Amino acid sequence: MTTTKRAIILSIAAVLAVLHTASAACAEDITYPAACYQAEELQAVRAWEQQWVGKKITSQNVEQVKEFLPESYYTLMKDTQRWGESWFVIVPYRQILPTEGIIAMTKKHYGQAKVGPQGELLNWIAGVPFPDTDKAVEMAHNYRCRNYGDSYTSNEAGYIVDGRLKYDMDIIIENNIMFFAGRTDVPPVPEFEKNPKNIWRAFQMLQLAPPETRNMRIMEIMYKDRMKPYDSWFWMPSIRRIRRRSTTERQDAQGGADFCAFDNLGWDGPVQINKYKYLGRKELLLVRHNDASRLQHTPGDCLWDGTLRERIKAHVIEAINQDPNFLYTRMIWYLDPETWNFLYSDRYDRRGKLWKVMDQFGFIGKGHEGMDVAHFNASQMIDVQRVHSTNATSKLEFGKQFSPRMFTLQYLQKRGY
Repeated sequence: MTTTKRAIILSIAAVLAVLHTASAACAEDITYPAACYQAEELQAVRAWEQQWVGKKITSQNVEQVKEFLPESYYTLMKDTQRWGESWFVIVPYRQILPTEGIIAMTKKHYGQAKVGPQGELLNWIAGVPFPDTDKAVEMAHNYRCRNYGDSYTSNEAGYIVDGRLKYDMDIIIENNIMFFAGRTDVPPVPEFEKNPKNIWRAFQMLQLAPPETRNMRIMEIMYKDRMKPYDSWFWMPSIRRIRRRSTTERQDAQGGADFCAFDNLGWDGPVQINKYKYLGRKELLLVRHNDASRLQHTPGDCLWDGTLRERIKAHVIEAINQDPNFLYTRMIWYLDPETWNFLYSDRYDRRGKLWKVMDQFGFIGKGHEGMDVAHFNASQMIDVQRVHSTNATSKLEFGKQFSPRMFTLQYLQKRGY
């Protein structure tokens, strides 16, 4: 080897070493996790809470906290002729911490993730890809990369409500979700050793009610390559056959409810099909420590009563879809800055009119080895045009150990019978 070649190799090695050291130093320097309020801001919130914590907010006094509510939710509460009386209670702000695994993975891989030329996520392994960002598209990826305790099973029960006819139908759904990659707390971390198809996440749904949808099953496979289309299948009990679902069909309402597959979990679609604009932070009363046992439903009413709302400083993002034929032209997202959970959203139809309001009730559950997992255990999806809603609560078990074979066509067909 010549002296010149040796010098070049040594120079490259030195540069790589410096970059590695700089990356490690940056990871140590980031403020993560960061609380929603700090110092004087927190003191101001505590002073405000002295007057408001414990108060029941109804249509009669909601005007007094209007500045802390999304405009759409304030309108729902005030229009009692259309939506009936509803109420919530104000509770104190409490910080929500990520799991130890999320913190470790976020810091370990800090600075590696990038946004590609089409808005897709590149080089992400696990944890929060952009923990200190002020860019809307990176915030969208932070939300999308949440792993819900690495796996969970949920039993959802609630109502499909016709607010005009004052009529309810029961809804019962069972879900299973498992992450093959992007894992943080439940071994193996960060990915299953055997993952030849490069799966990111697998999902199964079984609908048990209403009766006309009983035994309807859906399975979806999503991949580490964010540009690769989903694989999705649908078990049709009426003909006892499995049918492959197209991406377009994910826009259809599921089982008579007010949500489609893209609405699952808040937004269950590729990040890159939208363009994003950051609208800043806004102090709002949103649900983060919900007690599902306190929720009350009045037959025929589209809104839950008894939610526990706390003041937080949410990230507000505008998401505009790039497909003129997509069901939503525009969405406003309200994201929790501590958990990147999806707490609230306004969704607009192809004419640009407000169509749906999604209100998700965050809570803290117990996962692997007793760790705290931030997710949501109830929600309401309100169709403001039809005066219709789907309200449900969930019983969840986090950190479940599933066999990868559960997420195969053979398993779906066998269970269908």
